[in-house]
Amino acid sequence: MLVKVCGITRQADLDEAGRLGVNALGLNFFQKSPRFISKLLANSLLSKWPQGVVSVGLLVKPTESTVLELVLDVPRLQWLQFHALESIPTWPVPRPWVASFAPKCPADLADILLWLNRAASCPTPPSAVLIDGHAPGMEGGTGVTAPWELLRSFHPPIPWILAGGIQPENVSQALQFLRPDAIDVASGVEEAPGIKSAKKMVALMDQVQKNSH
Repeated sequence: MLVKVCGITRQADLDEAGRLGVNALGLNFFQKSPRFISKLLANSLLSKWPQGVVSVGLLVKPTESTVLELVLDVPRLQWLQFHALESIPTWPVPRPWVASFAPKCPADLADILLWLNRAASCPTPPSAVLIDGHAPGMEGGTGVTAPWELLRSFHPPIPWILAGGIQPENVSQALQFLRPDAIDVASGVEEAPGIKSAKKMVALMDQVQKNSH
C-alpha cells in the first residue's frame, strides 16, 4: 500500500514523513489553498528531500504554460497532480501525472472511466487517477470523505488513489472496504492546515502497515 501525504509546508514534517517511510509527499501550488507554498519554499524543501520519497506538485486548472513554468521553476518535482482539469491535455506533460476527480454519483464515475479511456491516447496519458471527496470551491485537502459505497465498483484501467477525509481512525476500514492502490492524506494528519502532526502520521502508518500483511 502506497501512502502519499499532501500539503507539506515545513522541513520538520518532511523529515518525519521520510523517517516513517511515506512513499510520496505533495507540494500544493494552488494559491487559494491553506497549504499553498511558494516556488521558493518548494525549492528549499526539495533541496533537503528524503531519499526514495517521490515529490508531487499539485496544480489546479493546469494549462500547458503553467505546467511548463512550474517544472522549469521547480525542476526537482518528480510527479504532477492535476485538479479541476477542464479538458484532456493534448500537449506533452513533462512529468508522470495524476488526474484528480471528485465524483458525487454513479454517472460521475462512468464519466471518469470514459475520460480515462480517451486520455489513454493523448500524448502523455495519466499514470494514476485520484478520487477525492466533493467539496464545492475546494481542490484537495477538503477533509470530505470520498463516496466509498460508490467506489466499490470502481475499477479503472490505471492505478487509483483514494483521497478525501482519510485519517488514522478510518484508514483500516478504507483499505479493507475498497482496496485502492494508494492513499492520499492531508487534513487527516494535521494539527492545522499545512501543519502536520507527527503523532497522527505515526498512527496512520501503523494502521497502514497492519493492513498491508
